[in-house]
Amino acid sequence: RSSPVQAKALIVGGGVMGASIALQLARRCHPYKQPVVLLEKGQMGGGSSGSSGALLRQHYEERAIASVARDSIREYAGFEAKTGRSVGFRRTGVLTIAGPEAPRMMERVRSNIAAQAKIGIRTALLDAAGIRQRIPGIEVHDQAIGAWEPGGGYVDPQLCLREFAALARTYGAATRTGVDIEGLQVSNGRVHGVQTSQGEVRAEQVVIVAGAWSRRLLEPHGVLLPVRVARVEQHFLSLPGETPEAGQESAIPAVNLEDPLEEEAERLRHTEEPLVGAEHPVLIDLEYGYYARPEPLLRRTRICPIVYERGQIFDEPTRDLSISEARAREAREKLCRRLPFYRDQAPAGSQVSWFPLTPDGRAVMGAVPQIEGLFVATGFADHGFKLAPSVGEGMAQLMTGEALSAFDKDYFGLQRFNRPPADEDWSGTLFL
Repeated sequence: RSSPVQAKALIVGGGVMGASIALQLARRCHPYKQPVVLLEKGQMGGGSSGSSGALLRQHYEERAIASVARDSIREYAGFEAKTGRSVGFRRTGVLTIAGPEAPRMMERVRSNIAAQAKIGIRTALLDAAGIRQRIPGIEVHDQAIGAWEPGGGYVDPQLCLREFAALARTYGAATRTGVDIEGLQVSNGRVHGVQTSQGEVRAEQVVIVAGAWSRRLLEPHGVLLPVRVARVEQHFLSLPGETPEAGQESAIPAVNLEDPLEEEAERLRHTEEPLVGAEHPVLIDLEYGYYARPEPLLRRTRICPIVYERGQIFDEPTRDLSISEARAREAREKLCRRLPFYRDQAPAGSQVSWFPLTPDGRAVMGAVPQIEGLFVATGFADHGFKLAPSVGEGMAQLMTGEALSAFDKDYFGLQRFNRPPADEDWSGTLFL
């Protein structure tokens, strides 16, 4: 019988969060004396990460989340200059709009902009004329307002995850796919490793980054983790106008500034030349309840709902990948009502995504109080790519005994849940 694998730190889950944590831990740990191991039951990015729109924005009401998104987008902006690796970072700007039919949303946009200014996030308040200037041809009410984030945009989800994992391996981490976790090994109030489909893996520390499947691993040990999943249909239309040639999207020039985002954000904030056609900004529509994100390499635009209904919530992902023709039609109608230049565009497919979420809309990350050496990071809904660099750094800080500066451990901590949530707590929360 072979000896069990030994690890200093074991990461369970191969999405963008798992890869980011592996990268940050590997940077801090000796590759032979303190090995870092990541295990994934399927393929890297096989869960919600692989089907994400990978938006990057900072428009959050809560300072604790906005600051994590701010630091993450700065990391993305300088990633290629620091590492020589591209994650497909594209700074298109993000426009969040609200109209007079939803006055509370309009007030939220205004208050968010004011709160974000206090922590160095540059967002401009636009009136209807400003919105129309940013996206020529958009249909908005004359009293509509928008939050314009010039530094926002997106990354390529598959490329980003792949490069995070590859860089983690260059620092000495091991990533293994096709390994199913059968259970945690816990005794005397401490975690000692996991039992897998391929044998035992012993570890001084274990971090669970397995989305909704995290519940299955923690509940046998008396740990309440109220994470469920929302089933979301995402639909695609072909891009209007010209699209970049293959490979152009990833050809982001290297930036060698101390803070690359700040200078670029200042330039884009004052530019009067809008992006057009396939290059229009990411649009988050609080009135119609969706976001639209151009994907030039795939010659399509993604339309994704940003709210969920009670009937869309499940304990774990199911095998149901069916697409509702009614929802596909509704998504198209909403986008074309807002952006009429999509009216003649052909459908470009649909997909089902599963987003892990908590009843209060906040992720859960940090130490598990009941079990020494055990950590968790899950429930990010559709926020994963927006927060991943800072979450990876923060979890590595916690696990190596550094002072935690990357996020607020009390705000995101597991201890805030002391009772099972009622079903009615789960519906209506905004993903974004």
